[in-house]
Amino acid sequence: MRILMIAPTPFFADRGCHTRIYGQVVSLQKRGHEVILCTYGLGKDIEGVTTKRCFNFPWYKKLSAGPSITKILTMPFLYGTSLKQIRRFKPDIVHVFLHEGVFIGRFCQIFYRKPLYIHDMQGSLSIEVKDHGFVKKGGFLAHLLLGLERRMNGWFPITTLSDLLEKQAIEFGANPDKIVNVLDGVDIDLFLPIPPDEELTKRYEIDLSQPRLLFMGLLETYQGVDVLLEAFAMVLQKHPSAQLIIIGYPNIERYKAKCSDLGVEEKVVFMGKVPFLEVPRYLSLAEIAVSPKISETEGSGKTYNYMAMGMATVASDRPVSHEIFGDDPNFVCGLIGGLNEAKPLAEQICTLIENPALRKQIGMNARRRAVESLSYDIGAEKIEAFYYRMQKEV
Repeated sequence: MRILMIAPTPFFADRGCHTRIYGQVVSLQKRGHEVILCTYGLGKDIEGVTTKRCFNFPWYKKLSAGPSITKILTMPFLYGTSLKQIRRFKPDIVHVFLHEGVFIGRFCQIFYRKPLYIHDMQGSLSIEVKDHGFVKKGGFLAHLLLGLERRMNGWFPITTLSDLLEKQAIEFGANPDKIVNVLDGVDIDLFLPIPPDEELTKRYEIDLSQPRLLFMGLLETYQGVDVLLEAFAMVLQKHPSAQLIIIGYPNIERYKAKCSDLGVEEKVVFMGKVPFLEVPRYLSLAEIAVSPKISETEGSGKTYNYMAMGMATVASDRPVSHEIFGDDPNFVCGLIGGLNEAKPLAEQICTLIENPALRKQIGMNARRRAVESLSYDIGAEKIEAFYYRMQKEV
């Protein structure tokens, strides 16, 4: 099967959305499919991913998430590139990512109706823009975007990454017979338990004899970074030797200033942006991981990586977190803190620090669940079956 993927994002930029795209490309190729990815001119080429890029303005260097005027100006060029590749490649499937990708797919469908178009939904449009602070809850723009989302959800069959998102998509106009929850995934051969990296331990002066926490992700409020730092300040009151490792970008200086305000700057190590293939080395530096994301509908790719590494994870109390960890009360894969609350997050972190046996058991359970239920290969099998089912119904 020939699959054309359209990703209106600067692939590859070492962040969650991009690792999901990468994982799907690679796992579908392993199942014998031919995959081409259309994306922006900005980004890093990844070996094994056939990438077709549109024109990029020389001054445009933004790799982080979020809107920009230049990004909007670049969109027409990606429309053109996508149309050209559909004409040349003659795909059986056009698999579009992100809300912008849905509009590109809809435009391409005017000229090329034969491929099956699939919408890979990673979040609710109307809810995400509120979570990111772009519109006010209950305002005119919020209602306008909800109406737009209802229309978009009826255009193509949909894959989602959580039960909650699947339910919301149906509530917001998706056909329940044309939607499947694939979950997110992880490369279990790349992310696996390994000893702490000696070179990184020395470079960043990590004390392996003391409690070590780790967060990886975009340094933004909606990711829960502010709450995490407040929780860490509480953890230090009980465990003053603990250290927090932060991997990610942008806004490093802003959060260093917040650490200073909280009086924790000497206990926090900012490692900045890390190349995707190097991430396992960095994750090996800690036994405890934290996923404090605030958004109710967005996925949490980092949590899958933590679990595959055998890390004991504390996650914010979101439906997505419960789904990732699983619902077996006898097989605990992670602990749940509050949502946008520092105190319950801190309490769960302290629980792991104070109980080495529990920490080890949760890490082992997490790795087992990642291998058995959360790998990209399992997700690709679901996507492939969905492709074939939707083709029969066209």
